[in-house]
Amino acid sequence: MADIDKGRSGFLRPAGLAASCVALLTLAFAPVGQFYLAWVGLAPWLILLAEARSKKSVFFWSWIAGTAFFVANMWWMSCISWPGMMALMIFCGLYWGLAALVIRGAGLLHGGILGGVLGIAVVWTAFEWLRGIIFTGLPWLYLGYTQTPILAMCQVADIAGAYGVTFWVVAVNGLVATAWLNRDRLRGLVPAAGVVGMLTIMLMGYGLYRMWQTARCLSAGPTLALVQSNYPQTNTGEKPVKVAERLEFHAGKTLAALNDEPGKIDMVVWSETMMCPLNVTARLEDPRFQEIYEALSGLTRNNHVALLTGGEYYADWQDETRDDGIYRVPKEQRNTVYLFDRDGRMDDSPGHRYDKIHLVPWGEFIPGKESMPFLYKLSVALGPNYYTDYIMQPGDVLTVFHLKDQGRDFRFVTPICFEDIDARICSAMFRPTDGGGKRADFLVNLTNDGWFKANENAQHFQAATFRSIENRAWMARCVNTGISGFIDSEGHSGDLLPARVEGSSVRRIMIDGRLSFYTRFGDVFAWGCVGGSGVMAAWAWKNRRKPETAKKEEEKSS
Repeated sequence: MADIDKGRSGFLRPAGLAASCVALLTLAFAPVGQFYLAWVGLAPWLILLAEARSKKSVFFWSWIAGTAFFVANMWWMSCISWPGMMALMIFCGLYWGLAALVIRGAGLLHGGILGGVLGIAVVWTAFEWLRGIIFTGLPWLYLGYTQTPILAMCQVADIAGAYGVTFWVVAVNGLVATAWLNRDRLRGLVPAAGVVGMLTIMLMGYGLYRMWQTARCLSAGPTLALVQSNYPQTNTGEKPVKVAERLEFHAGKTLAALNDEPGKIDMVVWSETMMCPLNVTARLEDPRFQEIYEALSGLTRNNHVALLTGGEYYADWQDETRDDGIYRVPKEQRNTVYLFDRDGRMDDSPGHRYDKIHLVPWGEFIPGKESMPFLYKLSVALGPNYYTDYIMQPGDVLTVFHLKDQGRDFRFVTPICFEDIDARICSAMFRPTDGGGKRADFLVNLTNDGWFKANENAQHFQAATFRSIENRAWMARCVNTGISGFIDSEGHSGDLLPARVEGSSVRRIMIDGRLSFYTRFGDVFAWGCVGGSGVMAAWAWKNRRKPETAKKEEEKSS
């Protein structure tokens, strides 16, 4: 790193630009929500790229800035593991460094202004998408998420996903940065300013049109009651109260809601993993599970109301010898959603229950058992006792549940926990398989955010908002520790329960009949950005040995 911005003055300016970028973007995201700061928050970083003395300096400062940004906004992961949090943040910071190399190497800050502004937006969007899919992905803190306070600008997500909004935000930043860098020849900015202005008008106009159109596309749906508990979690996954106490609390809140809204509630929702294993093989193995099942069946049958609850799925029970004795343990464990109908029946067969598909690395499974045994063994050694017992198997069925009564049949899907920030899974849940309309009418997200504190709840809710817009579907979110509530198909939220409180929320949701481009075709726009970024990366690689001063002169002359 000998050539990285030597001297005190050479250090202070890039450090100041990086810090400004981190501060502005942090304030733009929830819970602070100063969305307009996102329009300029990336500009200091782009100026840093233009002023840095070498590619090594570009990569180094971008990696530092990216890591600092993720630490500032995801420090709550330290509640699980400080070393794990830092390792993940450092890894995520690499995406900033790699994007910086492509932007600098392709000459996007020193060549044609219009091409540079659009090229920067393409590269950033591509790397944001890649961060959301590589090694199971972390689709968190996308720049487009900052714009939820101005929902008209977010409606384009039903075509391009959240990446379309990100593209616009970065294009505005690119224009701001190039205006500063070319402040002595502002006339050259006119074409770029015109294109970005036209893009803004188009996105706003499209958004207003889709929002105007909504009322004509809605029909009445079911009335749902959400019960929010407030149970903190430990690193071992244990809750502070036993399942019998959880049952008592949830049943009490449910009965209170039913009494307040007699005859109106169609389904009650309890959050992720609130109940014990409820499947047949688990109930046969342990009579305590059967007792809970019978209590839930009686609750729904006696009150003629459906119940959707998170729980666990245990199967393939075997004897296991340990130092302190022989234990019966399930070799198959899943994070599952169960549906009890109004008559107290529950079918736990595949296709009638939903098993979480996108598992959280180190939280629900230990990566590297076959591919990286050293990493796997290290994870087991550093984890809690019997860490390997709490390893989930992923599901493989995109279950569509049916809520039926009096001739009505409402279809819904149930992404679990962070699956509501995985746009690919949520769109696949709605995607037609027979050439017809959407596979489901609405979605219910069951989440347990009890491990985390502070701004995690608000960030999670902000990200989930885009799933409703992308798929034109209402969402009910039932979250242990919050934020629970409802999001409509335009992204408006209502009847919310704040984080870290107990309570219930009741609302009749609506069904939006529109089938969006994003639901049907997925990440087409993001793939286009990846392709464009790949071309620019290839160009940067081809010219990697050319002295940068010569390249800048060549780009200016062209």
